[in-house]
Amino acid sequence: MTAARAASLLRLLNLTARPAVSAKGDMWYRSDLDQVRASDGGAGQPLTIGPTGNIPVVRSTGWHNLPGYGNAAGVNFPLDRLYAIPLWTGRSATLTGVSINVTTLLAASSVRMGLYESDGVLPTTLVADYGTVTTATTGLRTLTGLSSAVRPVLYFLALGRQGAAGTLGLSSRSTWEPIVSDTSPTIASNTNAYFIDGVSGALPGTFGTPAGTDQGPCCVVQLT
Repeated sequence: MTAARAASLLRLLNLTARPAVSAKGDMWYRSDLDQVRASDGGAGQPLTIGPTGNIPVVRSTGWHNLPGYGNAAGVNFPLDRLYAIPLWTGRSATLTGVSINVTTLLAASSVRMGLYESDGVLPTTLVADYGTVTTATTGLRTLTGLSSAVRPVLYFLALGRQGAAGTLGLSSRSTWEPIVSDTSPTIASNTNAYFIDGVSGALPGTFGTPAGTDQGPCCVVQLT
């Protein structure tokens, strides 16, 4: 390793093999795998950032579930509510599509989709507002042709209901999401998304403090 401008920049040499002694604080770059690795000195695989060897695994052009697990279910989507569902790709990729499934249609209504960055815990700054899909008929509603570059860090996929009042049903998954947490102890229902209310148009530039947690609708995202 070499340092330039002490305490300002740390540069890793182009190493391709794991150091002989795995110890806390070891860092190296595997040029054969394009991976940056770091060890905490414990047994097992080191922390890895790069295109392979991470969980979750990205299947190029495949559609990935958010949440990634849980029994099929359905939810009523409240009007003007914006849900934020955790998205972590595990490697650098491009988000090219988002799809939801309408189970109970509502005329003159729509769902707006978008993507937010996070501070590592909560949704923060808007990356992209993808626009809306109609929910006036049942079935899959999909936006494609998107192009959001995502790194192997935490993002939040945003789904917001807009338009007419009434009951709008979407597919969901009955599951807890460990990334989503409450501000006080509760074991009342499945919580897999943060939400804010009062979003009737374009997505806000910052998500702000969540109003709470809920079992939100599920979706699938296409990653390339």
